[in-house]
Amino acid sequence: MKHIVTTFLGIGLPLISFSAETKPFPAESLRLWLMADAGITTEDNSKEGGSKTDVARWTDQSAGGIELTPAYESTKTRPSLVRKVSDIGGKPALQFSGKGGSNFEITDALIGRFKTPFDLNRDTVFLVASMPFIPIISPMTLSATADSKTGRGGLGIRRGGKSDSWFCVHYGGSGNGKKIQSQESKLDSKFHILTVRFDKHKSELEMIVDGRQTGTKLRDESTLPLDPINFIQVGGHGILDPPEDPGAEWFFNGKIAEIIVFDRMLGDDPKAGPFAEVGKYLQKKYSLSGNFPRS
Repeated sequence: MKHIVTTFLGIGLPLISFSAETKPFPAESLRLWLMADAGITTEDNSKEGGSKTDVARWTDQSAGGIELTPAYESTKTRPSLVRKVSDIGGKPALQFSGKGGSNFEITDALIGRFKTPFDLNRDTVFLVASMPFIPIISPMTLSATADSKTGRGGLGIRRGGKSDSWFCVHYGGSGNGKKIQSQESKLDSKFHILTVRFDKHKSELEMIVDGRQTGTKLRDESTLPLDPINFIQVGGHGILDPPEDPGAEWFFNGKIAEIIVFDRMLGDDPKAGPFAEVGKYLQKKYSLSGNFPRS
């Protein structure tokens, strides 16, 4: 049985519906807006080895309105909706239970295709998530392709070989060309507002946690542009191919509450301007501490 979460989540918890005029932040250049409290369709797969709140569809709240669906047919391995997460003020989040790297036992992953490809060589991406201390996991990838050959590339936010750190990468070409990649930066397992800003034309990358610059240095530099973005992969990458080696991999473990993607750089002032407005919205919504305004 499927349930679509559009007006209410649980009992008596109305969702906020934003018009173009009432969005809590400037919508210019907004390409993707996924939140766990809107546009979620769940289904009860508990009798087939899944959960009672398996995610069957996640609908983008931006003007693009794309839909993310499970990457694989098996109902035994799907992300699930956690309706109330105490760490983020009782707001919902999607739970992924992958084991990372090339472990294919649990292949929770969602994929969506944009209706119109777009340039993402100058961008700002916000991710509200918690990642346990599990190495080699990929919460999200924006990519030109989504197969295992080139779809592991694109723009990615990941935990790498160090289970207490995270890094960002922006490949060129179809997704396996020369890249900008950060060194790994310390990150605990709590919920955070993770922000990455790329300018591929200048080979620049910034990693920001809760409005604070990490100062992370680059490991690799490149100005090779990434091809136009076609796919959003959440919970793994290379997922148009089956999980194998080579194939889809880096299946995510952790919780994701919200993803916001702009195809421009919003600036870096956490106190004023569009960057601050998005951060303020996320910080207040999820009851998180950070460097954004509180009023």
